[in-house]
Amino acid sequence: MPMMNKVEVQQHFDTIAPSYDYWKKKNAYYYSTIKNFVCRLIPAGQRILEVGCGTGEILAAVQPSYGVGIDISREMVNIASHKFPQYTFIHAPIENLELEQRFDYIIMVDVVDHVCDVMDVFRNLFRFCTPTTRIILTTINPWWEPILSWMEKIGAKMPEGPHNFIEKGTLRKIFEVMDFTVSYSGFLLLFPKRIPVLSYLANSLGVRIWGLNRLSSAQYMIIQPMTANRTDLGYGCSVVIPSYNEEDNIEEVIRRVPRMGRETEIIVVNDGSTDNTAMKVKSLQAGMPNLKLVDYRPNRGKGYAVRQGFEVASQEILMILDADMSTPPEELPLFFDPLNKGICQFVNGTRMVYLMQDQAMRILNLLGNKMFGALMSFLVQQSLSDTLCGTKAMYKRDLARVRWGLDRWGDFDLLFSAARMGSKIMEVPVHYMTRKSGESKMKTFQHGFHLLWACFRGFRELILSHDD
Repeated sequence: MPMMNKVEVQQHFDTIAPSYDYWKKKNAYYYSTIKNFVCRLIPAGQRILEVGCGTGEILAAVQPSYGVGIDISREMVNIASHKFPQYTFIHAPIENLELEQRFDYIIMVDVVDHVCDVMDVFRNLFRFCTPTTRIILTTINPWWEPILSWMEKIGAKMPEGPHNFIEKGTLRKIFEVMDFTVSYSGFLLLFPKRIPVLSYLANSLGVRIWGLNRLSSAQYMIIQPMTANRTDLGYGCSVVIPSYNEEDNIEEVIRRVPRMGRETEIIVVNDGSTDNTAMKVKSLQAGMPNLKLVDYRPNRGKGYAVRQGFEVASQEILMILDADMSTPPEELPLFFDPLNKGICQFVNGTRMVYLMQDQAMRILNLLGNKMFGALMSFLVQQSLSDTLCGTKAMYKRDLARVRWGLDRWGDFDLLFSAARMGSKIMEVPVHYMTRKSGESKMKTFQHGFHLLWACFRGFRELILSHDD
């Protein structure tokens, strides 16, 4: 097979440009699934660069505040500019693109297969990234090449033209020697055509089953820039402490919160306590200008309290700390640092690494946590060993995209929302201590059934809600 070159690629896409939208309508199930996937990951109002923009449909769908599309095909660019004049479209190969702007997200849908040198492309792409830029990349699974070639011959799909189908594992190795890291990856479209019931099950459940998912027609990666020595992004931190009848613990936990980043704000949410928790906090506020109190009645549960604390937070990184100090406050920097360096988008604590202090977790709770960890790992497609550790951290900019109400503690709300946004979830080990004072609010059987119901609701939202 002769080596692919840019001229051939350009000529191919110039030729099919007039019929490009026709082919997308003919295979609407495939293209709408890809478009919906990208839109789910990108909030509206971002600065977006789409590489290989075609006729501009995906760029327009994500509703950027500033959108730039580039394509090697002049004809594609002309059509896109006519359809969506509010965005900028440029005729150029990505290797030669000259722009001063940097972007929040870069979209590359089925583009890598048509470039002559992947490493050259990503070497230039780095110039348009900030430390927190996320690249959403989809490619064709090479295992599908015989099927796709046959579909082309019978006129069932768009002619592919010059291409190099590259496996996901090979792409990951390429990125390892570049300045990028894969934060999240997976498979899409085990059945790229609409087949009642079958495509629904295959494309919601099948793509999550190890081994079977490798037969999917599309593979995706979410990539972010990486440097050898990550720089401090200069963020501040808001530590939210939900509290219900914690008068014996609240002063100590407040005083033990370490300073992190540019500024550390402490927000105690008094969730309808019947003791003197609120009064203890008020007595400390005079000497601690960084201490806030959110006080209401009646008690509404930890999830509601966390939400109230997050809504009044002023810093870029949001963090939850339980008032019982079962996670030592001194370990909070472990949650702050990965976000302040842009390494991930969500940090989850895990109590399953270190030995626990005597009776810190009862055996039934321990078994339940392991079960929920395995179940959640399947649902969110990332490895989670401990879903119910009370200490978690995220970016404030992602708060508006959290869907609340799955469980009364908010743990599953945050984890499912992070998965829906395509966030890289990093687990950090914490030492799990016996609570300082008072009794645990967790009731093993009663709350266990509640959490199972929350898992089902998350399953329905993440998986069963896919369009068929």
